[in-house]
Amino acid sequence: MRRILSCGVLVLLGCLAANASTVVVDFSTVPSLPTGPSYFSQAGPMQTIVVPGVATFTGGVVLGNEHGLFVTLLTPPNVYATSGFGDGLDSTITITMNPSFLVTDVSFPLYNAATSPESYVVDAYDGTTLVASQTLTNIPGTLQLGTGNVNLSAPDITSVTITPTSLNAPCCKGWDYSIATVSITGTPVGVPEPATFGLLGLGLSFAYAWRRRRA
Repeated sequence: MRRILSCGVLVLLGCLAANASTVVVDFSTVPSLPTGPSYFSQAGPMQTIVVPGVATFTGGVVLGNEHGLFVTLLTPPNVYATSGFGDGLDSTITITMNPSFLVTDVSFPLYNAATSPESYVVDAYDGTTLVASQTLTNIPGTLQLGTGNVNLSAPDITSVTITPTSLNAPCCKGWDYSIATVSITGTPVGVPEPATFGLLGLGLSFAYAWRRRRA
């Protein structure tokens, strides 16, 4: 009987894993947004960007073909950016996951648009508990196409924060960075669909029949 239950559990876990999906937020097609301005002075105050059912981004603005970000040729037109010379922007960008989406992995490139090197701390939380952290140390300035790659994993990520450590970049009143193509992997939260229960029952049936043949 233990073997039967074990097989059933494995089938159920397989079904749940099959329901996991990755959403790539590029601020151009997901969500669908027009190409933003190239300058912070044209972008206005902080913009809250919502990807329905997945995540909300706060702290920055959407820029298109960002001026001074030379790596922008390798990215979609839009990035989500913040800088000390923006209109009341925050030095920390926060990604808040939608409660209906159980997130386990978050990854994205971070572009240092300041002219001097900068380090960044990227933290993942489950509620108020820190569950993963990554430090990007001395990312080169924009003239050197300064880029760091963030990869965070945990059983349940409810928010992610991105914070520069020094806040003393002379070019831009402290900080200047952007993110794009944010990959968020998770599973919709809720009762498994009937098909999931059907597969579980099928797995139990096969396990039971196999056990009777051996008896």
